[in-house]
Amino acid sequence: TTDPRRTSSDSRTTVEKGIDGNDSQKSALGPPSDRMDDAATPVPWRSVLPILGVMFVDGVNMMLVFPFVPFLVRSTLRLSLEDPNTPLMSGLMGAAFLLGQFFASPVYGPLSDRRGRRPVLLSCMAVSTAFLLAFGLAESYWFAMACRFLQGLSAGALTVGKLYLVDISDATNEARIFSYIGVAMGSGAICGPMLGGLLSSLPPASAPDGPIRLVLERYPYLPPCAAAAAMAGVVWLATALHLRETLHQGDASLSAALMAPPRTSPRLRTPRKPLSSGAA
Repeated sequence: TTDPRRTSSDSRTTVEKGIDGNDSQKSALGPPSDRMDDAATPVPWRSVLPILGVMFVDGVNMMLVFPFVPFLVRSTLRLSLEDPNTPLMSGLMGAAFLLGQFFASPVYGPLSDRRGRRPVLLSCMAVSTAFLLAFGLAESYWFAMACRFLQGLSAGALTVGKLYLVDISDATNEARIFSYIGVAMGSGAICGPMLGGLLSSLPPASAPDGPIRLVLERYPYLPPCAAAAAMAGVVWLATALHLRETLHQGDASLSAALMAPPRTSPRLRTPRKPLSSGAA
């Protein structure tokens, strides 16, 4: 009769030695995490950093206007401080950007498959920034609402940027690359309201006499929009200079990526052998 305690101990010893019972092979390979790091493809930071910059700017542009939207609504609609319509109209203007993004986002993926990631990305950034500047020049509620909606409609940089990261990553480095998307978007969402609140509160009297003061008096919400547009311009220039097209690098279409067989980690590519009968 086999001693159950001896069998259990042998089983644990066999498992600790490795699936094939060869502990020297396991020692030579090192821990699974080390084997994964050794086999990982280096992150192409030259291409990743411009995309993260684009996503940062997208977060800034999306959240920039929220601190001063209620004041813009009251000034353009001539509402009093106690008017109950202020929250409703402010909420509609805040939702206009996301509504435009909701309708347009499904278009940019197939469009970038046909036209290329780089031209669609750069075009979206330029057009969206132009509508942000127009929003800062708005003197009527409905014009500001239209600019905000069109800004969201043209804000396809986030969608195309994610597809670009899919193109330049593989199974060994995609988790590391995609983890930075939240960092970029979150940083933009933090800096956007801070920038909007700080620059929209500048009193026109603080500017020197001349055209600048006249512009601030007529368009009090232009400074934050102009600052965000300048930031977007710098990122656009860096992206145009350093970002390469990826569609020529094999099949870059999103539909093909979704239909392709799942990519396995290097740790899982070696087939496992069954446990020996003595360890059963």
